[in-house]
Amino acid sequence: MHCQGRLASRVVTPNPVTLLPPRGPRIPTAPTALAALALIAGLTGCSKNSTAPQTTPQTTPAPTKFSFFASDRNRLARVFHNYVTGLAVPGTYAFTFGTGTAIVDKHPSISEDGHLFVYQSSPGRGGSQDVFMFNRATSVFTDDPSINTNANETDPYLSLNGRRLAFVREILGVKRIQLYDTQTRTFIGLPGIEGSASSNDWAPALDEQGLRLAFVSDRNGNPDVFVYRVSTHALSPYGPLASASDDIEPSISGNGRYVAFASDRAGGLGNYDLYLFDLTTQLLVPVAVNSISSDRDPSISFDGSHLQFASDRAGGLGGMDVWLLDRTAGTVQAVSGQSSSAADVDPVLVWR
Repeated sequence: MHCQGRLASRVVTPNPVTLLPPRGPRIPTAPTALAALALIAGLTGCSKNSTAPQTTPQTTPAPTKFSFFASDRNRLARVFHNYVTGLAVPGTYAFTFGTGTAIVDKHPSISEDGHLFVYQSSPGRGGSQDVFMFNRATSVFTDDPSINTNANETDPYLSLNGRRLAFVREILGVKRIQLYDTQTRTFIGLPGIEGSASSNDWAPALDEQGLRLAFVSDRNGNPDVFVYRVSTHALSPYGPLASASDDIEPSISGNGRYVAFASDRAGGLGNYDLYLFDLTTQLLVPVAVNSISSDRDPSISFDGSHLQFASDRAGGLGGMDVWLLDRTAGTVQAVSGQSSSAADVDPVLVWR
């Protein structure tokens, strides 16, 4: 029996969900992507001898080294699909849900065990942006009505343990961050996180258990990075995370120690540069990665030793390409298959 790309006939959850969005089938169109993900993540996934879907996640994750990113390769400009790439095992595979030429899938995020995958897609309800989930352990694709509305739902970010999902909901032109428990299908309150009634919060990022949340807000008049502790409801506006310029696209390490972000602040080398902030010392850490070009979209490993990012620097294949920094070795390399002559963006790194 092959369970890849197959929808469960019935799913029991605390709240009802729609397995197939109204715009048509959204199951994977490239089964090799699921097989590749199982190989990359060191997971058994579905077996030919299985009589039921695997439903129990690993309690101790195997060593994992893989990443997802979005690309418009072989498509119209800015019409993205998501791709998975091995960092220890070669190969790049499209991970798509539907074949419509107008469907745009981007901003992927995934749990460390490789089971739960989330991403942003359009057109959704009423033509809006929506956030979808796919559980490869159970082959269930979920369009959750608690998450998706006729408003725009964007910027999904999944904690490495797969338990918490942060995303942005835009209502009447104002963006607000939501935090959702993927198991109980309930929202988690974030008191004290909001700024003024007209300010916007976006680009959330979570640590391994979803206890720390980094995000961008324009409450000070321009985009700055903030850190919020979910358990204590404490909002921390660390000085080095803000400047008179744009400080954007944060990523927080799984162990909750480091925040990586992009900024066009004074003193950089190019249009945008990458910065690394140590929450323990509350100091910026030197990061040997920046170029005279635009370096964006950082995603940091569990322990902060590796950083993946997008850049249009020299030596790439064209447009924005995906690069990998080994902070210990001080080396930057392009991983085979991740870059193309098109735009390759939104990398999310899983590395322990």
